[in-house]
Amino acid sequence: MKNGRLVVVSNRLPSFRPEAGLKSGTRQSAGGLVSALLPAMEASNKGIWMGWSGRGVSAKQPAQVRVIEHPLMSLIGVDLTERQVEDYYNGFCNRTLWPMFHSFQGRVKLDKEQQECYFQVNEKFGAALLDFLEHGDVVWVHDYHMAPLGRFLRQGGFRGPIGFFLHVPFPPQEMIEILTDPVSFMDAWLDYDLVGFHTERYLDNYLEVAERLKLGTRRGRNLEAGNRRQRVIACPIGIDPSLYDPGRESGGLGSRRKGLRSLIPDIKLVLGVDRLDYTKGIPERIDSFEYFLKRFPQWRRRASLVQICAPSRTRVREYQEQKRTVDAKVGRINGEQAEHDWTPIRYLYRSYDQTDLARFYRDADVALVTPLRDGMNLVAMEYVAAQHLESPGVLVLSRFTGAAEFLPQAVLVNPYLIDSVAEGIDRALSMPLRERKDRHQTMLEFVTNNTSAKWADTFLDALREAHQPQRAGTTAPQPTPVKVLQT
Repeated sequence: MKNGRLVVVSNRLPSFRPEAGLKSGTRQSAGGLVSALLPAMEASNKGIWMGWSGRGVSAKQPAQVRVIEHPLMSLIGVDLTERQVEDYYNGFCNRTLWPMFHSFQGRVKLDKEQQECYFQVNEKFGAALLDFLEHGDVVWVHDYHMAPLGRFLRQGGFRGPIGFFLHVPFPPQEMIEILTDPVSFMDAWLDYDLVGFHTERYLDNYLEVAERLKLGTRRGRNLEAGNRRQRVIACPIGIDPSLYDPGRESGGLGSRRKGLRSLIPDIKLVLGVDRLDYTKGIPERIDSFEYFLKRFPQWRRRASLVQICAPSRTRVREYQEQKRTVDAKVGRINGEQAEHDWTPIRYLYRSYDQTDLARFYRDADVALVTPLRDGMNLVAMEYVAAQHLESPGVLVLSRFTGAAEFLPQAVLVNPYLIDSVAEGIDRALSMPLRERKDRHQTMLEFVTNNTSAKWADTFLDALREAHQPQRAGTTAPQPTPVKVLQT
């Protein structure tokens, strides 16, 4: 890492497990962000990654900051109180910001005290991180959980580069104004030197919101507010395609694991892989597959949907309801339509590691990636990277993902319309080999040329450039105070 250590902040810390033969002596946990940032961490001369420790302690217990040394970085875990876990994480992050950013207006829950707790937790993280920061460090904050953190670092005296990347969609102004105090929420973003989004649409929404809330003035790709000047970029995250290369399947433990094809031979496989989250549109997808079988009866007993749902936010009521809905739909459809030698939908409620997923992707004739709204969606890219060039599968992709902007060769569908999705599945299953190859080749070029490592390098280079004018100025930008309640 040029010009100092890389300091990453996210809501959760990465997890590692021993694995021989790697330079670090470990293998990262599954997750696009971890895979994307490890090369940058390796080049940063022992950087720092800070996040919530995952612990909720009682108000009577002292909250601790725990440091775990890893060959590539120092992991700093910050404890939260049980009340902060409920109000900050389960409350404001999951019940307010998550549906708001994804434009699910009817699901947004508003609570002024929870928004205040959100700022308190960010202030707590900022105070903890300041004890570890050194001159020359480059701080990169990730996602909506930590959006105000840059302000508290500035208030604490840190004048180095600070960047922020939003991994979810940035919605139109009407959604942001749902918040009890949208001005305070958005004004805190202005102390970052650089703010990044996946797509131009999200970038434009951000700049429009900032101007309409009278927080700053747009000057091209910059936002000016008083003596503060912020650069804004669109920078889509990618994957490490080598992890899904079909050539990796020979040899090793993964080659001895059974794939989907050994369990469901001789029929077309349609695959969905998601966290069990209402933004992913899983109930709508199941309804669409049921309609597909009715609309195109020639595929009965010739095609099955395999839906993998990784458990997510299991303590949040809305997600518990989502699981009950999916369970009931799958049970009803299979009960009504299954034959002794054919099951329409196979539903797997569990997580799989990258090796298993790569094999599942290769086994699938079609990937059904139909979120109702998604910031990017890496499953779409993983599926493309995993295909055999001789006979690639077909990607059916929601128009409402960031990935659709970069993978227009997929069969694009509207996940809210069961006709659209059903027709997309039929088109994918019926597509001639030559067309499948042509579409796949173009998508593979994008996936190969826009990797996670390139995304990280692009953002960090832009962050250093964005910070140059501030360092060249006679005075550092002064942050605006944020009023928060004391814990």
